[in-house]
Amino acid sequence: NNLGKTLTRGGSVKLLNGQQMSKQQLYLKVIDIDPNYSQAYNNLGLTLTNGGSVKLLNGQQMSQQELYIKAIELDPNYSHAYNNLGRTLTSGENVKLLNGQQMSKQEFFIKAIDIDPNYSYAYNNLGRTLTSGENVKLLNGQQ
Repeated sequence: NNLGKTLTRGGSVKLLNGQQMSKQQLYLKVIDIDPNYSQAYNNLGLTLTNGGSVKLLNGQQMSQQELYIKAIELDPNYSHAYNNLGRTLTSGENVKLLNGQQMSKQEFFIKAIDIDPNYSYAYNNLGRTLTSGENVKLLNGQQ
């Protein structure tokens, strides 16, 4: 997972056994080895364009949104996965999490901020969803 983070999109690394692996292939391998590792699902999602999907090594096809949802299912306090899932949505679009909860783009950013009050990207993304003069209330009551 950490080796994959060091690569740029489209980059690859040659392993000691001579095998060449792309960033996406590294995350797929991590998930194959440890299917409960939430960060690998999130990071694999980051390798895709909006609306993109990938086939896991077990044959399961997953969309970018499904990868982020899986990361959240595995770690409900993973702020980056909430933020990244929010980034895939259009204004007014909702996504249903595996627990049945429906959330909007703004709600994903608010949840990310609730988990990590110092997560600047989530604040920035939330701000981008607001119209001029619009306010939003955070889960801690702050406006």
